[in-house]
Amino acid sequence: MTPHGTVSRSWLLCTLATGLLALGAGITACGGSSDASSSASTSDSTTTTTTTTTTTDSSSSGSTSTTTTGSSTTGTTTTSTDCSASTTQGAKLLCLATAFRATLSSSQLASVSYTLSASNATQHWSNLPVSIVARNGLALSSLGSTAKAAAEALLTAALSTQGQTTATELRAADGVLANYASGYGQDLYYISFLGTPSATSPWILQFTGHHYTVNISVNSSNTAVSATPMFVGVEPTSWTASDGSSHAPMASRRNALLAMLQGLDATQLATAKLSQAYDDLLVPPQKDGKFPSTAQGLSVSALSDAQRALVKAAILSYAGDEQGNGQAEAYTTDEALKATTIAWASVSDLATRGSYVRIDGPSVWIEFSVQGGIVFNAQNHYHSIWRDKQLDYGGNFSF
Repeated sequence: MTPHGTVSRSWLLCTLATGLLALGAGITACGGSSDASSSASTSDSTTTTTTTTTTTDSSSSGSTSTTTTGSSTTGTTTTSTDCSASTTQGAKLLCLATAFRATLSSSQLASVSYTLSASNATQHWSNLPVSIVARNGLALSSLGSTAKAAAEALLTAALSTQGQTTATELRAADGVLANYASGYGQDLYYISFLGTPSATSPWILQFTGHHYTVNISVNSSNTAVSATPMFVGVEPTSWTASDGSSHAPMASRRNALLAMLQGLDATQLATAKLSQAYDDLLVPPQKDGKFPSTAQGLSVSALSDAQRALVKAAILSYAGDEQGNGQAEAYTTDEALKATTIAWASVSDLATRGSYVRIDGPSVWIEFSVQGGIVFNAQNHYHSIWRDKQLDYGGNFSF
């Protein structure tokens, strides 16, 4: 794989030095550590085979319909699970979550199960490598093939086609980083449940690793209500794989936000500019609820229909990742758009380091920050977040 940048010399020297010092102790530094759970577990006594077929819906949110079937065998008893019979998104997620949990040993099940609390929801996901900020749950790399397939099927069903591509590509970027530094990998992503999946009690599926986190919330009516907070970041921002394919996981988001800013005239662009500079996100991981008390920037109500369409497209480049919970539609009604503001800071090209843009609506909150590379210092590195002021973590907590 060829990233479009170079590896930081200081990073390599640091990695070499700390690796020599830690030899024999199994410890590495410089932003990563060896993953103690990377070997696949084969202790499962239950075998589940899952087949997933996805078709694309033509709706503006990019939603999909997913058909999933599975079979479980324990001893001489065979049971079948056909989640395609589920008539709602919440029921489908409950079916697939139950099927995944059935593939786990008792100790593994305990490792993915947490109480539904604000601390469990907010304090165990980050934009930092998993060696620096420990995640709840089990890493995909620690699962046997059956359990891993069931976990992937659950995540696939939780996201639209657009969202599935987001998750797959950002994990692939961490796979590229793994070729150059320790502590990264496309399967160093952790799955956990906050609350026990149930048709009568709220629960959250949290899937998190270095540069991707999603929180899929289902309420006590067995209705999927939100996919936020969702953190997305990427390094390298683009690369060419060994098969010659090109990858740029966050290009669609960046390009939609850039088109939104480029659609403004000079006066509007000046009005939208923030006086403060931002070197990262304002409401990043573990800063839940810390939104500005007053909206800043340019009101979308002052824009033309064509300009509003660009704002809507930028919102959907994020909210289109959700599957069947209605967030995308809620953010893009005429009423919601007119109550939304857009703003940028430092540089509006979304290419220069320090360039920053945000969308601030009655519910939606989106930020995008351009930063210097960590492993590839000649290339930029993006951090971005999509939050919902009312429905982060399903609205189960107040911040």
